[in-house]
This record gives sequence, structure tokens and C-alpha cells, in this order.
Amino acid sequence: MQPNNLTALDFEDIKSSIKSYLRTRDEFTDYDFDGSSLSYLIDTLAYNTYYSAFTANMAMNEAFLPSATLRDNVVQAAKLLNYTPKSIRASRACLKLDINTVLVGGFYPSTITIRKGAICTGGNYIWNIIDDITTAVNPSTGAATFDNIEIYEGALINYNYIVNTFAKQRYILQSQDADISTLSVKVKANETSVTSDLYSKVENITNLTSDTRAYFLSEGDDMRYEVKFGDDVVGRSVKDGEVVQLTYITTSGVEANNVQSFAFIGSVVDSNGSGYTPNAFDMTVKAKSQLGTNPESVESIKFNAPRAYSAQYRAVTAQDYEIITKNLYDNAQAVVAYGGDSLNPPIYGKVFVAIKTRTGSLLNDQTKKSISEQLRQYAMASIEPVIRDPDNIYINPKIFITYDTGCGATSTQIKTDISDSVNQWATQTQINNFNATFSSQSLERAIVLSNKCISDVSLQITVLKYINPTTNQTNTYCVSTGSPIYNSAPSQDADDNTECKKEPVIQSGNFRTADRPGVDQQFEDDGYGNLRTYYNSGNRKVYTSESAGTVNYSSGEICFGPINVINAGDGIPASDAIVITDNNTGSGAVADPTLLPDGLQIPVLVIPSNNSVVPGSDPGTIINIVNPEVSVSPIGTQLPSTIPLNSLTPKVYNVIPTTIDVGDIDNSGSLNTSACFT
Repeated sequence: MQPNNLTALDFEDIKSSIKSYLRTRDEFTDYDFDGSSLSYLIDTLAYNTYYSAFTANMAMNEAFLPSATLRDNVVQAAKLLNYTPKSIRASRACLKLDINTVLVGGFYPSTITIRKGAICTGGNYIWNIIDDITTAVNPSTGAATFDNIEIYEGALINYNYIVNTFAKQRYILQSQDADISTLSVKVKANETSVTSDLYSKVENITNLTSDTRAYFLSEGDDMRYEVKFGDDVVGRSVKDGEVVQLTYITTSGVEANNVQSFAFIGSVVDSNGSGYTPNAFDMTVKAKSQLGTNPESVESIKFNAPRAYSAQYRAVTAQDYEIITKNLYDNAQAVVAYGGDSLNPPIYGKVFVAIKTRTGSLLNDQTKKSISEQLRQYAMASIEPVIRDPDNIYINPKIFITYDTGCGATSTQIKTDISDSVNQWATQTQINNFNATFSSQSLERAIVLSNKCISDVSLQITVLKYINPTTNQTNTYCVSTGSPIYNSAPSQDADDNTECKKEPVIQSGNFRTADRPGVDQQFEDDGYGNLRTYYNSGNRKVYTSESAGTVNYSSGEICFGPINVINAGDGIPASDAIVITDNNTGSGAVADPTLLPDGLQIPVLVIPSNNSVVPGSDPGTIINIVNPEVSVSPIGTQLPSTIPLNSLTPKVYNVIPTTIDVGDIDNSGSLNTSACFT
């Protein structure tokens, strides 16, 4: 009798199959398999078959990327797709050091140098610089400044291999927690040589020659990375007796983020040979530690490896641009690419790439130009890559709650539960990412489930955008909310039998113009598609222009100008300013409305037509949720059903508002514009 079910992997099914087979043999016709000693032999056969089948099944599963579960097997499968998983990343901070050097023989030194290696302590960690840093000394005052010093948490490791081509030699980074973004590979002629050649990491062999100093990197067993060299056809090979020098940082990764206080311990020497104690330096922390990450997860490798392979070092689809941009720019947390033909009006021949950084800072022009030039090498035909900043839109929810006082929860507890639930909702929906859409029903459902004592929920939603004017230039500035704007009905009031008034649904923050440099102005809509500027004189609005711009209520586009804006205005009372947390010191401070992040910005608050769904204005839009205001009242309290039209007060948002943090971006109140991490 032949086996009739080769797919049965259950132990009992295997055992039953063996019994059925034995019963067909004349020798075992009268045997009671359940009560005899033969039952133990059948169990043994069944167990052996079961384990063999399981092992074969798992071995086959582990050979393929989608079904593999062990990291080493996933990495090996990804290696066939030429994909190198991202390693752990060291947390970084930014410092500024000032020092007054000493006279030697009546002269100040020409330069002063901080030696590579340990430079600071902070947060129970050691912080390093990878290379020596030298700066010039002022010859008349002896003062020197080290600005934008980027320090890395961990230990600086130097590991050497003497090349022996007669042995099967592997050049392995011995630490599992090595940050390969800090890896430096050099090769010197012999152990006594004082000079070395720097080798560059490559992934594409098309431009390599037999003399190219290049190395290849891959992850090996136990998360240890391996360096490989060429074969004198594709890249230069290393020769007997040469010394391979590997220098890199081993780190704690994400654990060292958010350190804000440091103590200098570095080794310093000037051109006169004088050394300096740590107390000689005046240290300024320009940016707290950030950007530390864990190694790439198994799930991420499975997702990214086939997509990186599909790009094949050329950018054809939008997804190709996204994958390549992430490989080119490590500081990218999220990337979205889209063709100019999808815009309104369309822009042909260009692909736009929006980058959301891990630090939350905006890219400077030089970084954008550099990424664009690198992408152009992969672009097909004459397509021009354009790097742009995300278009941030802020959703400002006000939450009104009624609760059952006899349920056992206090208003304070309910507020805490709502806050936790809203944060969990934001994290699960990844609302502050590209291609997201705000749904008030989803948020409302999360609020209702946060506490059993909540009986009713009402949401009021306003949309906040920022205009970024160029000072001392006459321009028109347009922003879009991405959805229709509420069109208010005419009121019953009229002035001198003129056209009926409408309540404004658009309100700006303060600004000053060249024609009225001493007056804080704002703008609002007149309800009929026009913007008008005004200033407050006591309780009365004095209008300075009835045609300061236009509004398209159906498309959500607001165009302000032409106008010459000179600053943000000085008339915001301290009581209306937001108390924010400083990124560097962690201390609270009232934000100066004239010192807005990334230059002058004018806030514009808008009532949307549809409170239920607010989409992004284009694919490069990121929706940020402002930490909501929560009002909790006993059951029986009448909840507001609509937003009072006279309640628009965007002057409180003359600084970037505090938003819900759902990732590793620091949204603590102001953007990080440090030059260290752009």
C-alpha cells in the first residue's frame, strides 16, 4: 500500500496513517496497535516522521525572503537582491566650543586641534568625534571657535587586519552594535607605513576599474558586517602584507537620544604644542542628542529589499525615486515622490521629491542641490528631480466631552485617558506622514473608547497654514488647505443698506507692511472671495485694504497680495504667546513672535467646509495634529455643535504649535534648524 496523504503533518494523522498501512499486512492482522508494545514503536516512527517533515518545511521556508523568520536567513536572501540592511545608528549632538589660547614667546598659535576620539560625557554615555578637528586662531585676540561640532555616542574602534591571501581571510566588523555610517576603510602598504589609501563604499560596479579603491559591505552572521574588496577587474584587490584599517563607532543607538547636558573631556593641542584643560572651554549645546536608531528590523528588510532591487540603480517610477533617495540621504524618515503632471497646473518634465527628516528640520539649499544632483545620475531621459520641503498643514481640534458623574471617573482622569488615546490613535494611523488623511470620525471613535464614563463627544476642527513671505519684496503668496473652506451665510446686519455682511472664516496672525511699518495688521475674508487687511483700534477694526487678496472657497486656495511684508509685528501680548519647550535646554520659554522658525511666517487659521475629512493639499503634504484642547463637563451640559465664527484666534499660533509626536521627530514646539543635521 502506498501512502495516500503526503501533506499530513499532524502527529496523530501520521500515526493513524502508519497504523492503516500495518493493518493491510497479513503479519499484523490480529494486532491491537493501541494496547500492544508495538504502539510505542509506532509513536517513535510518527515522531521521527513529524520532526523530519517539520524540519524540511522550515528549511524550505527559510530559503525564501517572504517566509523566512530568522534574521540571518532574511539577510542572506536579501543579499541575493544586493540589499544591505541598515545598521544601528549612533545618536548625535551638536556643540559649539569657544577657547582663548595662551601666548608662547609673545605669539598666539595659528591653529588649535581637538583630537579624535572621546570628547564629552553626557547622560552616562561617552561622546566622540571621528576625525581631528582643527580651527584657526585669531592672531590678535587668541580666540578660537569650534562651531557645529557633531559628536557621536559610543566608542571609537580601530581594528586592523594584515592581508594574507593564502588564507581564507574575512574582514569583519567584530561588534554587533557597529554604526556602518561611521565606517572608514583604509589600506596601507605595510605595518610600518605612515600613509594609507582611503577606500570608498560602492554598490554599483558599472563605473569601477581595476585600480578603483573601493570596498563592498554586507551583513553577515549575528549582525556583524563584512568588508570585501575587488578582484583587480572590478575594483582593486588587497595584496599580501598590506594592512586593512577599519575605524567605526560602536553605539547604544536610540537609548542615547535626548541628552542635553555634556561635559568636555577632549584632548586638545595648539600649533605651539600647548595643551588645554577641559575647563578652558566655553561649551554651548546647539542641538540635543538625536537620530540614534535601532538596527533595521526583519519586517523592514523584507519590505525594502525587493523594492530596492526593482529600482536597479535607475529611477523610472515614483517608488524608484523614493527608494534611491532614502539610500542617498540617511536623515530621511519618510520620502514621497510624484510627477509634476499630477499637480494643478501640471509641470511636465520634473519629478518632485519631498523629504521628511528625522530631526524635523528643513533641508538647506545646499543639501537639496546635492541630493538633486545625485538623483539626476539615476533619472531617465531629461527628467529633472526637484527636492522640496514637506507642505505642513496643522489640524487644530477642540474636544468637548460630557461624562457620567456617577460612573467613577474624575474629569482629570478622563482628560488623561483622552490624551493617551489620541496619541495612540495618531501613532496607529501614522497621521503625520505623507499621503495621510485626517478623519474626525476615526478620532472621535478613539476618544469614545478611551473611558467608559464618556457619554457624548463633540469636535470642533480648524485648519492652520503658514505663509512664508520674503521680506521687503512685493509678492503674492498662495496657500491651500486641500479641501473646501466653509462659506458662511449672510448675516442680518448691514451698513447703510449695503450688501449683507458675512462672518469671516479666515483669519491671519500679525504682520507689518512697508506702507504701515508701525502698525500690526491682520487679514480676514469678507465672505465673498476677497481678503481685506485691518488693524485693531480698541474694540474696532480699521480696514486698510478691501482687496488684499482672493479666496476660492471651493478649492481651498488662499492668495494674499500683492503686498510687501517687513516683519511679524510686535503687538502680540505675552498672554497670547505659546510657552514652548526649548529643543536644546528643555526649559520653558515664551516664544518671541518675531523669531519664527525658518524665517518670517504668518499663521492663517481657516474653518473647513467639511469637518469630517481633511486631506492633504498635494502628495507632499504632511498633516500635523495640534495637541487638542479638551473640555470635560458633567452630563446634561449642552455641547457646541459648530465653531463660533468670531472665535478664530490664530495670533496664539505665531509660533509653530506643539503637535502630537508619533515618530522620532522632535515636535517639541519649534523646528530644529541646526546646521549639523541638515
